[in-house]
Amino acid sequence: MIKRINHIKNFGVFQNYRRAGDIQDFANLNIIYGWNYSGKTTVSRIFQHFERTEKNPDYSTAQFELENHNGDKFNEQTQSIDDRIVRIFNADFVKDNLKWDGSSFDAIQVLLLGQDAIKAEKAIKEKTEKQNRYNKKKNEVNGVITKLNSDILNGLTNKASQIKTTLQLVSAYTRTHIKSTFDAIKSNHKPHLLSTSDVNKLLSIATASNTDKLPILSSFSPTLSLTDKIEKVKALVKEVPELSKTIEYFIQNPEVANWVEKGLPIHTEKTSCEFCGNTLDKNRMTDLMAHFSEDLKNHKAELTKLIESLTDSKINTPNFTQRDFYKDLWSKFDVVNDKLKKESIKNYNNQIENLIKITKTKFDKPFEKITELNKVIDCTSALAVDIKNFNEIIASNNEQTNKFDTAKSKSIESLKKHYTAEFIDDIQLSKKKKKIKVYTSRVENFIKLNDALTIDIDQLEAKISKAQKGREQINTYISQFLGRDEIKVEVIKEEGKDRFTLKRENSKAKNLSEGEKTAIAFSFFLTKLKEITDFDKTIVYIDDPISSLDSNHIFQVNATLKGFFFCNKNDDNAWKLRCKQLFVSTHNFDFFTLLKELPTSKNFLKKFFYQIRRINKNESVIEKLPKSLQQYSSEYHFLFEELYNFNKSNNKGDYSTLMGIPNAVRRFVELYTYSRLPGNSSSTVDQRADKLWGEERSKRILKVLHYFSHANNIDRMIRNSDLICDIENAVADLMIELKLDEKHYAELKKSLKN
Repeated sequence: MIKRINHIKNFGVFQNYRRAGDIQDFANLNIIYGWNYSGKTTVSRIFQHFERTEKNPDYSTAQFELENHNGDKFNEQTQSIDDRIVRIFNADFVKDNLKWDGSSFDAIQVLLLGQDAIKAEKAIKEKTEKQNRYNKKKNEVNGVITKLNSDILNGLTNKASQIKTTLQLVSAYTRTHIKSTFDAIKSNHKPHLLSTSDVNKLLSIATASNTDKLPILSSFSPTLSLTDKIEKVKALVKEVPELSKTIEYFIQNPEVANWVEKGLPIHTEKTSCEFCGNTLDKNRMTDLMAHFSEDLKNHKAELTKLIESLTDSKINTPNFTQRDFYKDLWSKFDVVNDKLKKESIKNYNNQIENLIKITKTKFDKPFEKITELNKVIDCTSALAVDIKNFNEIIASNNEQTNKFDTAKSKSIESLKKHYTAEFIDDIQLSKKKKKIKVYTSRVENFIKLNDALTIDIDQLEAKISKAQKGREQINTYISQFLGRDEIKVEVIKEEGKDRFTLKRENSKAKNLSEGEKTAIAFSFFLTKLKEITDFDKTIVYIDDPISSLDSNHIFQVNATLKGFFFCNKNDDNAWKLRCKQLFVSTHNFDFFTLLKELPTSKNFLKKFFYQIRRINKNESVIEKLPKSLQQYSSEYHFLFEELYNFNKSNNKGDYSTLMGIPNAVRRFVELYTYSRLPGNSSSTVDQRADKLWGEERSKRILKVLHYFSHANNIDRMIRNSDLICDIENAVADLMIELKLDEKHYAELKKSLKN
């Protein structure tokens, strides 16, 4: 059982709360009072952490620590409290579990026992046996349908084999292939039957030899790179390699330079010349090595690579002959073929050869810059035109080949349909289809009978369904809370699972009031608690279960809480709590007053009271409930005491006192003016105050309070400390007006606690 909350940090309005020493430890039953936005729901979310076993994503940096009576500590890193079940009712529960647009939500599982279940189970067994008999008959009739369909399919297999042989088909032709033709023509097959003469004519085309048919030719598509090669040669032959030390004789005599360059690697480790036998002079060798620099080597390597690339870029002539073309294209072929081979390709390759010669010249004379390629002409465009003309002849040839295939294909398709239509007549397909239709109707009838039994079985199962029983319990609570039964929960099936949906009369429930939502949500929560088998070991926290409910319904909620969570088996006032520990928090003073009446017992059940109070913009505290709050049974009297004491206080600038005063004044004036002018329930507090005190006096009391009396404007009070005196003056003016109501004021003073 939770003993205390030691500290809370970075969790909503609790930025740095630490438990004070004068607050009592938690008991079995803990009643918490606090105004709206004081932090009650935040405290419930601390407990919710242990229900969900995960951090609240909206407060990822939150820290807190709870302690049990054994001294064990539980914080934001802990996932459970002594492995106990924790259940929380708050705004998050409503948001996460219920949808208010008529959509479905998770069903509750509650066991049902008794005679109703036994009778339902017996009826289900009888109907299930009947379903089995229907299924057996349905399977027998399905067997006959399967046999008729098999006869058709086997016949199609044989017919496909005959067609393949007759038409001399090379490619596969099986039942799968003929089935598509069969399905396409079976509803009207007669038009596809051919006369004997038409069959023979098409058969001669369909079985014609392919020897007269020429193969499809590939187009001639060489890579034309002459333009690119010209640019590469131009760039390389005008470069001159850098030398670290040049020998003029070699520059003037490149043949000798090439000879020496080739022999130089042979003499790297030698002391005498391999050619003449003379001793090699070290200085001479150094000069030679300097002349043939690394830049020269790289330059010659690039020239060599370019020569190889140029050689590879020459175009080979196409190897087609007249025999590759149909006779009517021979003359055209000869013209374009000669032009391509004897002129265009030859000229193109000659230009490549000229580039090779220029590059070789540069290789032999690397120090001579070549700036003009006089003998090279770029003939790429002319060659491209001739290639295009040549490929047009190839395309014309391929077109004739394709037409040859089309004529043959059309004949084959017509004959396939003819032979399939013959098959339809031979097997008397129409008679077979009529039988299949009759038997299929019988199967459908068995299915309908089965479906009707399924509905009956589902209805019976609903009587013993855990979800159905949960629905009944929720509806009972809703009816209790609202005092009517027009809104109900119904069980539906979604993907084989029981789901709940809200109904108003017979339609999806939408546009629910806030009070209706509260009643439904709390009913759902209580029913879910009944799922818990170890409820006596469960910690429950309930935050404001009466939101937007009127006073009549608040009485009912309190009565339900007492009946649900408390028991007195022997009727001897030895009350016990059904769960391990219960926390109930509220902002509603009337409900709080009723909670005070929840039972206690000396030995088994203790009840302690607490207050959550907001002391500034970023901080609230949990403290022992003031005696005045615990003693008063009327919110009106409590508010008067708060205002009376504030008016007499010498420390009005203390924020812990100021924070609640604007709300207290506004609420007190609402109650006071309504008690004095109860005639018009739609009148506003300002209108009633104007009538009682006059407009000028009324506005002086209410204007500043309207400004400060909303929780989202608490920071206004902090930023506008110069207006604190206005709050003091407003309360003082209110007290003056109350004193003028002498009898009423005197009775209020009598209610003050000494």
